[in-house]
Amino acid sequence: MNEYPLLLRNTIRLAFAFLVVAALILARPLLVPLFLSIMLAYLLFPYADWLEKHKIPRIATNFIVVLGFIAIVTGIVAAIGTLSTNFTEDFPKLKEQFETNIQSIFDAIGAYTGIYISGIDSLIESLGETGQYISQLFTATTNTLLSLGLIPVYTFLLLFYRDKFRDFISMLIYNNQEEAAQNIIDQASEVVPKYLKGLVIVCFILMGLNSLGFYLIGLEYALLFGIIAALFNLIPYLGTVLGYGVVLLFTLGTGTPGLAIPILIQFLIVQFLENNILTPNITGSYVQINPLVIIFSLIAASMIWGVPGMLIIIPYLGLFKIVCENVEDLKPIGFLLGTRGTERHAITIKSLQRRFGWLDEEE
Repeated sequence: MNEYPLLLRNTIRLAFAFLVVAALILARPLLVPLFLSIMLAYLLFPYADWLEKHKIPRIATNFIVVLGFIAIVTGIVAAIGTLSTNFTEDFPKLKEQFETNIQSIFDAIGAYTGIYISGIDSLIESLGETGQYISQLFTATTNTLLSLGLIPVYTFLLLFYRDKFRDFISMLIYNNQEEAAQNIIDQASEVVPKYLKGLVIVCFILMGLNSLGFYLIGLEYALLFGIIAALFNLIPYLGTVLGYGVVLLFTLGTGTPGLAIPILIQFLIVQFLENNILTPNITGSYVQINPLVIIFSLIAASMIWGVPGMLIIIPYLGLFKIVCENVEDLKPIGFLLGTRGTERHAITIKSLQRRFGWLDEEE
């Protein structure tokens, strides 16, 4: 292809990229359940493998781990549904309180700054229709759950035929590439499950921290909002912001605007704990993708596949990075995706100790 002009080559590459994106969008109902099932299979693989090593037949191990996961998810959904019962019953009152609080906030801004926001009535009217948007959201969620009903089936089959897929990959590659392919498979089977397991553990810890904090603040429906805010954390980097944004929005309908300040303070504390203590020590640096790539990928994935895309894009980026690091021609891309190369600019405990002279340079 090098014999063609540079402009033509780049145009073809760009057209191919647009074609791939269009195909992903059109095939979303087919591909989203499959891609989610692959991640779920990676998450459950260590447990299925452990049971199989203890002489339990593979069919039985797959049933145990898949049904166990379904039971956990069902329990969480049932808990959210139970906690949401009172919230749903109080929604008409919350809607009225929401409008009142929004009006008082803008009045306070106008009183202190002398700047009154035009079109406030239409804004409040649109905000007052939050119930309609929530109803649409739950309808869309229900349809999505129905379309993803094949996930347990896909996951079971992926776990059952995992040796077959490994042999299939071995049959596709040349003998001189077999070692690199084996390294990719081994690293993926170790890195991805650890990352996903750590992500789930951090999410459960945040459920407790968020709920406790909201309870101490005096926020109504503290446990419900604590669980919702924690579930958003399954989306890296942006999850905590989105989760607390939802809680802050609903706070305007369940309490006074003054509660926004302690919620923002709690957000900063939880964000610090999650980014600097929980995630580094539980999730670890298994994926090691730089934040710029993560944020860009999350936005791109949300544009293509919505929330499911944001949930699965980081593990797949990790898989792609593993492939790049084991293929000679793709190593520059792996370096670009990773965090290596900026260590001397990173803010760590050791770097701060060196800056203040508490640690020798050679240490």
